[in-house]
Amino acid sequence: MSLDFEDIPTELIENYLDKKCGFFIGAGLSHAAGYPDWKGLLLGLIEKAEADHSLVPKRATECRSLAENSNKYLMLAEEMKDILGVELKTFIEDTYAREDIDPCPTHELLVSLRHNNFIITTNYDQLIEKAFVKSGVFQTPYKYYEAHAIQRQLYRREFFLLKAHGDARTAAENIVLTDKDYRRLLYQQPGYQSALQSIFTMYSVIFVGCSLQDPELNLLLNYINVAFPRGGIPHYALMTTESTGITERNRWKKDYNMRIIPISAGNGYKDIDTFFNILHEKEDKAEGQSVETTEE
Repeated sequence: MSLDFEDIPTELIENYLDKKCGFFIGAGLSHAAGYPDWKGLLLGLIEKAEADHSLVPKRATECRSLAENSNKYLMLAEEMKDILGVELKTFIEDTYAREDIDPCPTHELLVSLRHNNFIITTNYDQLIEKAFVKSGVFQTPYKYYEAHAIQRQLYRREFFLLKAHGDARTAAENIVLTDKDYRRLLYQQPGYQSALQSIFTMYSVIFVGCSLQDPELNLLLNYINVAFPRGGIPHYALMTTESTGITERNRWKKDYNMRIIPISAGNGYKDIDTFFNILHEKEDKAEGQSVETTEE
């Protein structure tokens, strides 16, 4: 079943048109363009370690088995980081700083939204930046360690793009990948903590391209649950109905103040494009009414 306008909370539309929303973009959008998902990334790391003779076949088989369990992703990432050492940087650059992968129409719809306050992405690639360039805009991304710049943009109410886990092209050695990396970022970086608190208390965040199997999303949501009181600003997540049941949706709403907007994976995730197009239509209508009022 395709996404219908009735599936989108009225409050989300109103908040978006009032410029009170921003987007959190997960690996799903990059995977659709041709980049690996979490499992693919880990399998690529294992293959790299084998090729470098840093991992014997028996251990490689064990690691591949761990890659089948999403609950083991961060632990396996930590192990592969230790095994590869400085070669991890090379792998990240070779995998995510590619020039031959272009943004999808979904990325183009995302960057053309006009009432959006920010885009936060956990992806290491440059697809969002490329989509901006294609639209005629050069958008410089901030990294997680540039919290002062993020706070400045929030204060000025100016749009910003945040590469929350680093950038493969400009700082592959500083990417966030393992459990230790995530926890250090969330709990030991005061500037980043302050920026997150500002974002989640000032704006409704719309999660797109994320899944319940994303370990970094679970860590972020647990941090939000601890750091922010219940009953605050609502947030939203486009999630496949195949992966989220009624009980799960209720828990997300109660525990994280997160409303699930059900979408289907059966149509190639076209529901995401539909969602962005609905926001575009609402923008056009609101701006058209504003012009008519001014003329009168």
